[in-house]
Amino acid sequence: MPEARFEVVDGLIIVPVVVWGPKATARRFRFVLDTGTARTILSERTASLLGFTPSDATRPSRVASILGAELGYVVVVPRIHSLGWERDDFEVACHGFDPDAQVAGLLGGDFFARMRLVIDYGTGMIEVSKSTGVRAPD
Repeated sequence: MPEARFEVVDGLIIVPVVVWGPKATARRFRFVLDTGTARTILSERTASLLGFTPSDATRPSRVASILGAELGYVVVVPRIHSLGWERDDFEVACHGFDPDAQVAGLLGGDFFARMRLVIDYGTGMIEVSKSTGVRAPD
């Protein structure tokens, strides 16, 4: 069961994430772990650093917040790694972030599909494993 340390900054859980760009180059970033966000999101600046452009988009993306809707685009990253787990050919949305943001993206609930996630604030550790349960129908 992989375990990883996290830090809390202004109440947000920050975790290391490695993302591969379109030319198979990998870079390490700091992301907010946000299971309330359905899709993993890269800042447009991070996407650009990795070598993605809006022309790489597979489709548009729309994020709704209390401030309104924001349009972006979806790209497929060859690989993303965090907390001891990897996903290949993983769709992420690219959206504008505040230029002063101290993170490169949000690690969303889609990264944890079919996983068990335990966040221990007392120890500052996150434990991620495959889920053994079967979700009840909605």
